[in-house]
Amino acid sequence: MRILQIQTYLRSERVNPRAGGKSRISLMLARYLVEAGHEVAVYPWPERIWGKTAEFAVSPNAPARIYPTLALPTYSKILPDAFRLSRTRFFGTDRHSLFQDMCFLEGLRLAIDQFRPDIFHCQQTESDIPPLLRILKKSVPTVLTHHSGRSGHYLETYDRIIFLSRSMQQEVCRRSGYPLEKSQVIYIPISDEFLHGSVVPADERRGIVSVGGLKDAKGIDLLLAAYHQSRSLRNHPLHLCGTGPDEERYKEYAIQHRLPVVFHGRVSTPEIRRIVSRAKLLVNPSRMEGFSVALLEALACGTPVVGWADQVNELTEEWRRPVGFAFDGRRQPAEDLAALVVRALADPVGRTASRKELSRLAREAFSMKRYGSEMVRVYAEMRLVK
Repeated sequence: MRILQIQTYLRSERVNPRAGGKSRISLMLARYLVEAGHEVAVYPWPERIWGKTAEFAVSPNAPARIYPTLALPTYSKILPDAFRLSRTRFFGTDRHSLFQDMCFLEGLRLAIDQFRPDIFHCQQTESDIPPLLRILKKSVPTVLTHHSGRSGHYLETYDRIIFLSRSMQQEVCRRSGYPLEKSQVIYIPISDEFLHGSVVPADERRGIVSVGGLKDAKGIDLLLAAYHQSRSLRNHPLHLCGTGPDEERYKEYAIQHRLPVVFHGRVSTPEIRRIVSRAKLLVNPSRMEGFSVALLEALACGTPVVGWADQVNELTEEWRRPVGFAFDGRRQPAEDLAALVVRALADPVGRTASRKELSRLAREAFSMKRYGSEMVRVYAEMRLVK
């Protein structure tokens, strides 16, 4: 099959493989597809790229094609394209002039004509690609991977929407009116580093870890306040992996209250795996998440979690066993968080046997092989429907 992915260009992953959740998943999927014998091309909307088709080495075995997003419209298409674009309502915040929209439309037209895709796969919840496709009147099946907590626009134009969790699926379908039966849940993959290696026994683990941006949206202020309020928590060093806009404020708070906090800064994937796999718990008390990759990686390491309530509850129900403790940073205070973490430290979920079972379940559920095979099955179904 030929799959044309609509996504931002993957330059950042060459420097930092953990940057940009949507791009990371797109890169992993592109590599899986080309290694499975499919052809992959990328139209990197909304970046302004002129020139010729380029190759992107998503795999040592085969490249993906990167199509320029902009092209000068031909003389015969100037008036009809301008007329259709002027009558089209766009919802995107990054709006362009009519001429730029004409160049984007021509770039997409050329990418489709040259690549002849069997499937469009859009990795952007907020995108103006659907109205451009409607203008081009292309009947190729369209799939959206819905990454955002927001509903988004143009959902009705997609033949299938892939959600990252059941809670996101139910909420977005309820708000938007998109038919639940046309949607599907496929759990996102995690990096291969987390799928291998032995599980560190419970008695060899020390401390608590949090992975993600250092900002209040991730609930780090709640976590530090919980440490300040709970004397027993201060017996367990807290490792913060990540950077963010509130980092200096957190450092000052930790120094002021003499909290046992280690600020690791930006950390490589292998180093995160090493830290997480040796921690007693991962605590990510976010005020908003979609489906946190950090929680999935922790479970693959056999590390129980305290964090985003919808996700923890869903995985507990899916696997019919506890994976940790649910916390909602939008509604619960630091006192609740401190009590939950203390409770989790003493819970049977932290025993070695339980850790090994959590790791086994996570490594099966969040592998790229499983994600890629399920996505290919969706593509095959969409081709038959069309």
